[in-house]
Amino acid sequence: MLSDGDILALLGDGDVSDIGSEVDELEDDNCFPIDEFDQLLNDFDDLSSDILPDIEEVEPDFINTNKRDIHWVQKPFEPPTINLEDIESEYIDTLKTPIQYFSEYFGDDIFVKIAFNTNLYATQKNLGSKFKLTDEHEIKTLIGIHMLMGCLKYSRVRMYWQKRFFVHLIADNMSRNRFFNLRTNFHVIDNNDIPPCNKDKFIKVRPLCDSFLRKCKSLPVEKNICVDEQMVPFKGKLCIKQYVKNKPIKWGIKIFLLCGESGLAYNLFLFQGFSELDPENIKTYGSGGSVVLRLTENIKPNRHFLFFDNYFSSYGLFEKLLHDKIYAVGTIRANWFAKPPFLSDKLMRELGRGTSFEITTDQPNNYNIGLLKWYDNKPVHLGSNFVTSGELDVVRRWSKKEKKYVDIERPEIVRIYNQSMGGVDKMDQMVSYYRIFIRSNKWTLRMAMHFFDLAICNSWIQYKKHAEILKIPKKKIMDSMDFRMDIAESLIRVNKPSTPNRKRGRPSAQAEPVPEQTYTKRNVVDSAPPNIDVRLDGTYHRALVDERKYATKCKHPTCKRRTHTFCSKCNLHLCLDRTSNCFDKYHTK
Repeated sequence: MLSDGDILALLGDGDVSDIGSEVDELEDDNCFPIDEFDQLLNDFDDLSSDILPDIEEVEPDFINTNKRDIHWVQKPFEPPTINLEDIESEYIDTLKTPIQYFSEYFGDDIFVKIAFNTNLYATQKNLGSKFKLTDEHEIKTLIGIHMLMGCLKYSRVRMYWQKRFFVHLIADNMSRNRFFNLRTNFHVIDNNDIPPCNKDKFIKVRPLCDSFLRKCKSLPVEKNICVDEQMVPFKGKLCIKQYVKNKPIKWGIKIFLLCGESGLAYNLFLFQGFSELDPENIKTYGSGGSVVLRLTENIKPNRHFLFFDNYFSSYGLFEKLLHDKIYAVGTIRANWFAKPPFLSDKLMRELGRGTSFEITTDQPNNYNIGLLKWYDNKPVHLGSNFVTSGELDVVRRWSKKEKKYVDIERPEIVRIYNQSMGGVDKMDQMVSYYRIFIRSNKWTLRMAMHFFDLAICNSWIQYKKHAEILKIPKKKIMDSMDFRMDIAESLIRVNKPSTPNRKRGRPSAQAEPVPEQTYTKRNVVDSAPPNIDVRLDGTYHRALVDERKYATKCKHPTCKRRTHTFCSKCNLHLCLDRTSNCFDKYHTK
């Protein structure tokens, strides 16, 4: 074993040490092994990419501009670059029948539920023998009769059963007393299921609303959509009743609708105060802006243009929608936009009709908003997050002063707003033509029938769109009233037996003599052909033989023979013998 002295002798002054020699070499060359170090870093990056998960870039939370930080600049608005994504298109191969469109909104399960709760309510009232239990078919008949009443519009409901104004499709399928009895006990839910702490004032019709919305939200949304309010007429005692002075229907229940340019409804919000809305949104965007965000929460970004009026407009809403890539236009109230420096009404009147003046913001976050004031007969204020003056066009207006038509310039924002804002108004117009006629102090009946009206209008708009896609001639497309009547007939007659003609009134104590049947020649002996749903329902179509002296022409389109056989439900003569079976062909094809 070496001693300390021997070890020191071997080391000497340290020049022979391996460590010392490498350090001296590095110091002499004055360099660093950069290539080796870079190779180590690359190897570490490759290893970390295999081991560590990908970290997604988190978009920072959107922060609205404070009202004190809004600065308006008198310069043209610079629109953002817009490249809209393609909207999903529907594949249509065949045109459905009216009742098939309607059934997508309210299926058989809804009518079964209404029938069950109607029976339950009548039982809870201890009506006993005064109320005969109903079923889903009779509830459908009740709804169908109401639809027919909306088209025929008799002044009194009882007139449909009177001899002078008799309507067979109504009176032959339900008696007058039964009609009123069912309507009195009509219930969608069980009242005992309402919780004690319930805050939903529409809970009694909520299943109908949910069923309607479920289909609406599955529809492909148009490019141009709008938000507006709708009124359900009602003047009875109700805590959620509203008064809106500028509406054709001033008293009623308010609904906020999201509709397309065609009038097709995609979403709705039943107004019962703003308790269902996000309090933070109400604080930031106001009550109207919160409604817009609620209705557009399922709208996909970068696909749609949104339009609304000054009740909903606010600076923060335009900014938020631009962040969500929803491009919006709306009329505005100038005092809600941090005192924009518009020209005075007097000065614009002196400059003449067609004068426009626009301002914009210059925000560092690039969420710039443009405002425009346009003078026609009176000033109009509009705001947008994607367009203001744009491409000007010329429109004709009547001049009272000059007593002739004059041409004035119109900004692009005014043109697209006028074209696309009327979707909810179109829906209101279609509902008002044939609104289900009902006089009752029960708001639940009004709301339930209104949902059926909305479903019919939506179904008809879908039907027209699909008919245009399939290039069906216009003369073969049903109008709104025919479409509604077809749905009503299907609800009343599909899957039901034919109702024999029954004598009304009390039975006589003495048997009346049966008059001898006389045969007179008539041109028409059969009823009008039923719709296709009744014809093909495969229920209660029985072949009977008449007792007429002369045979009647077969009503099958391809047959020219005469026969005594007729269908008990369709009330049409159809051949049925060894050589021809038009009866089967008519009810299966």
